[in-house]
This record gives sequence, C-alpha cells and structure tokens, in this order.
Amino acid sequence: MLTLLFALLIVPLCGAFVCYPLKGRKSDLVPVIFAGLTFIIGIAATIWGYQQRQELFLSVPWIQWMGTAPETFFGFLVDPLSSLMLIVITSMGLLVVVYSTEYLSPRNKDHAFKKPVGNYYFWLLLFIGSMVGLVISPNLLQLFFFWEMTTICSWALISYTREEKALFGGFKALIITHFGSLFFLAALGLLFVYTHSFSFSALDSLEPGMRLNVFILLMVAAWAKAAQIPFITWLPDAMEAPTPVSAYLHAAAMVKAGVYLIARAAVSTQLPYVAGLVMGIMAIATMIVAIILYFIQDDLKRLLAFSTIGHLAYVLFGVSLGILGSATGFSGGLLHVINHSYGKGLLFLSVGAIAYATGSRSIKELSGLGRKMPLASAAFIIGLLAVTGVPPFSCFWSKFMMFTGAFELGGIVGPTMGVLAILESLTAFAWYLFVGHTIIFGEVSPKVALAAGDPPMAMDGTLIVLMILSLVAPLIGYPFVKFLSVGCFS
Repeated sequence: MLTLLFALLIVPLCGAFVCYPLKGRKSDLVPVIFAGLTFIIGIAATIWGYQQRQELFLSVPWIQWMGTAPETFFGFLVDPLSSLMLIVITSMGLLVVVYSTEYLSPRNKDHAFKKPVGNYYFWLLLFIGSMVGLVISPNLLQLFFFWEMTTICSWALISYTREEKALFGGFKALIITHFGSLFFLAALGLLFVYTHSFSFSALDSLEPGMRLNVFILLMVAAWAKAAQIPFITWLPDAMEAPTPVSAYLHAAAMVKAGVYLIARAAVSTQLPYVAGLVMGIMAIATMIVAIILYFIQDDLKRLLAFSTIGHLAYVLFGVSLGILGSATGFSGGLLHVINHSYGKGLLFLSVGAIAYATGSRSIKELSGLGRKMPLASAAFIIGLLAVTGVPPFSCFWSKFMMFTGAFELGGIVGPTMGVLAILESLTAFAWYLFVGHTIIFGEVSPKVALAAGDPPMAMDGTLIVLMILSLVAPLIGYPFVKFLSVGCFS
C-alpha cells in the first residue's frame, strides 16, 4: 500500500515535467494519460482507505531534526476524509485535463490559445499532485509544504495568459493567500513549541486555551485560502485564468484546501464552543456578503466566483455546526465538499463552452443560447439546479442536512443561523434562475448568432459526465462522510 500511495503522489508530479517540453498532439494526449493514471490510483487508494484510518511513513533517519522522529516529516494518511477529497481531486483533475485539450485552441473565441501548451499542463498536473499531497499528508508540517505548492500553482495558472488583468489577478491571489499562510506558520510554531510534534493528534495534547489559539490561527489561514471574509477579493479577480483552471480551482483545489484544513483539525481534536460560534458567524456573514455581490455581476465567471465563496462558507458552516454539537450538520458540511464540486465544475465548464463558441461571458450580451447550444445550455441549467440545492440534485442533500443540523441545536444561535442560510439559498436560487432564463431563452443575441453550436466532443463529453455526477455525488460521498465526526480521530 505504501507503494500505491507513493505512486499516487509521484505520477502527477512526474507527468508535469514530462509534459512541459511536449509539442503537437502529444501535448494533449500525454497529460490525459497521466491524469487518468492518477485517477485510477486515487480510486484504488480510496477503496483501500474506506472505513479505516491508516498512517504510513517513509523512514528517512537522516532527516531527524531537533529530536523529532522521522515520521514527523514525510508519510501518507488515508482515512474517510482524505479519501473523499481524493475522489474529488483526481476525478475533477482528469475531467479538466480532457476538457482542456479542446479548450486550449486557436478556435476559442474567448481567448485564442496557441501551442505549445506544455507549460499549461505542467502547472495543472503539478496542481493536481500538490492537492493529492496535501490531503494525504499525515501531519501539519507536510500539509503546509503542499499548501504552499498549491499557492504557487494557482498563481502561475491564473496568470497563464500573461495579460495585464491575469497577471494582476495571479499576483493578488499569491499575496493574499500567502498572507494567510503566515497564520498557518504561526500555528505550526506554537504546536511544536508546546507538543514537540506536528501531528494532527498533537492538537489534542494542547491545553484548551492554547488549542483554541492554534485553531484560530489555522482558521484565519483557511479563510484566506477559501476566500472568506475579509479575504474575498482575490477569488473574483482570479477569473482571468483559463476557464478549465477556474473550474479546478473552485471545484477541487486551492479554495477546497482551506476548508479541508479546518475539517482535518475538527476531526482530529475536540474544540470549544466559542470556536464553532466564531466560525459559524463568519460563515453566515460571508454568505450574506457574497449573495449581495451577485446582483452587480455581469461576467458569468465572476458570478460563479461569488457563488463559490458562499458555498465554501456553507462547508465551514457545517463544520461549525459539528463543533457546536450537531453531527447531522457536520456530515452535511463535509458532504457539501463533493456535492458542490461537481455542480460548480459543471457550471464553470458550461460557461467555458459558451464563451468558447460566442466569445462572451457577459450576461447582457447573451440570450437564446438554448437554440444554438442545447447541450451547454442544459449543462448550465443542471449546474444551477445542483448548486442551489434543488432536489434531487447534489447540493440539496448536503444543504438539507446542514439546515436540519442548525435547528437540532436549539436555542437562539442554531435556528438563527439556519434561517439566514435558508434565506441565502432561496435568494441564490432566484438569481441563478433569472440569469439562466436570461441567457438561455428569448431572442438569439448577435453574439450567440455567430456561434457555430456546441463545442467539440472532449468538452461536450466532460459536460455530460459532470451532469451525471451532479446527480449521484451524494451517493459517492455519503459512505465516507458517515464515518466522520468532530474529534473522531483524537
């Protein structure tokens, strides 16, 4: 099993370096092969890790430092939480790579991409490998290393087109998320000073007051990574990235790393009520700010960016419910990770297909898409139903569990947060429905009239797969989520 997990980490990283110098059709085929192998190995690892917690280490005696054991530095952790993340990371990674083979084309009316594109696949596969390394890290020090790798990869991919807005967006993402990483680094320092360990279980060895301090530092780091208040501004500006990058960034990487860190801390130790209260209040505040900013967006990708901010707040809201005492809310928050991933990935890639064919992402410039691009239009509709929580699509189940969990808490705090979350969900559904109706129905606009139709097979096939996944995601995720609770691995 150690060999399997080592291969899971090495395959995408090696694939990145293999792809960099490639030109011609090889630059499309080879990354698909490496992403496909990563997906297959990832699924094998999740099957092995189902219903168990296993930590495996590579013994490297010469890296002992300050009296700590070699296990402190490098190893692998597979449990239901990392398995859930691996499913999302590897499946979305493969789908985004396949989609990119046609999207990165001179025929793309939104942005004509010229070959060679080996550097694009270098950073994308490195991104996939970094996320794999992050979620199978058995300690906070190793997780921090891959955490910073995802920051570098996102900076490079957001800036990929080298246009002024893209360079600004990439630099802004780098600065803000790295600022959050300083809080992560401070948490590591405190943890080591008081426990002489970087392991997740060391959190449980801290005195309650210090444990709260360390958790708050980790929470600030997660807020920066997941674009929560007060760090929300970098994510909308990151929409200058190629759309497949945006899809992966929002569905499976970078921002999901932030919520994963908090979820990992929560399952590793018991946390005080105040930690859950602060996290829940900030999550609800982020949802409210994000939903207000929906109404001034004309760019479809920026609208989806603010939607992602709100949905990441939902995950943190679910974790906060678990800390406050609701097992149902906690399960819903973790299930929302996979439910949101496929729905949001579908929305981004459908918008990418629309922009590929029309050259526009402007809501004002698009109408009548249903007549010219029926598949992309259907994908957008199913995506909006999925992320807004319309049954039987994915996010309905996780949102319902969180709403139920909030009311389970009783008192004033739980029901108040639950009501506000429900209002956010209803408002988001109404606005998404308005946008969907605007761009898909009505008279065919000039931009849409020039479109040749639905995009090539690789892009269409990806949309079809994601439409199916947006329906079955809860069935995939729940078998893993049911084994997780606050402090279950303490």
